[in-house]
Amino acid sequence: MAPTTDVNVVYTETTPVSSSSISNSKDDCLADLILNNLTECEKEQAARASSYQYLVASADPAQAPSSDVRDRHAKATIERYLAVERKLNKNSTVEEWTTNAENRLKKTLEYRLTNNVDDIRLCFETHTAESSVHAYLREGLVKRFANKASLIRGFSKEGHALFQNFPRADTSWEEEFYIKGNIYMLEKALACTETRTGGKKDKVIVLYDYNSYAMKNTPPTMLVKRLLYNLRDHYPERLEQVFVVDAPFIFRAFWAVVKHFIDPITKGLVQFVSGEEEKKLVLGSIISEDEASPWMFQGGKVVDEVDVNKFFYDTPFDHMYEDKGNGAA
Repeated sequence: MAPTTDVNVVYTETTPVSSSSISNSKDDCLADLILNNLTECEKEQAARASSYQYLVASADPAQAPSSDVRDRHAKATIERYLAVERKLNKNSTVEEWTTNAENRLKKTLEYRLTNNVDDIRLCFETHTAESSVHAYLREGLVKRFANKASLIRGFSKEGHALFQNFPRADTSWEEEFYIKGNIYMLEKALACTETRTGGKKDKVIVLYDYNSYAMKNTPPTMLVKRLLYNLRDHYPERLEQVFVVDAPFIFRAFWAVVKHFIDPITKGLVQFVSGEEEKKLVLGSIISEDEASPWMFQGGKVVDEVDVNKFFYDTPFDHMYEDKGNGAA
């Protein structure tokens, strides 16, 4: 099946850059210091990592953003690494923060090139239809999620995309697309948040539905470890919250192992939610009934099954499956 999605991004010089990770003018100066140490190529990579809309616009000569816009997006990426340094290394010096943030950023830029992250983001767009690289990615991603183990569906009341996961759907794991699949879904969620909020928000909410979970649904520990380390190292300050919903007792043993692979910042975002009363109180406070599924809390109105082909081929990368006017049913 050939891709049918057209990129439909209207990008202007005034498209906002989220300031959620920019705390004060001092940090802005530190970001400038790091920015000035980057090559032109690294600045471009950092800007593309920060914004899907920038990625698309930069590939179109008709709407190519200015260097000022590029630098604003690159600085937003830099600020996320500085934010992590502030939180994890409170007793370090400013020079240490700056050096560590710059080193981590450059490792991420190398990681994104090595793992073809931008190709993963763009592989279902029409202009990539004839590319063998993108065809390979499309085939692997559709196969990975044929069981609907993960979906990007719905928004929080503040506009954060909902990255939904269903562990009960998985019983086997192929390493390459276990990792690439998570990259695709997280990048799509970030793009949806950006488009939904006009660039004012830059994080996502992750939910795990552990209803009907069994031991056979537990992925290999080393594979989970690799994924968590990748997220820690290359997606700082990108999660708003993580909800583990209706986790059974048998999951606790798995959690006791994998929690040691989670950085302190992310661990602080994880919340276990069980039972209808608690789900309504916690999840109902941040997700409206129109955006929620019944497993999130009673009254959730999103009940239609997702057609995987439409999800991938007919829905623009930065839109939700149900968005009207995006080609989705």
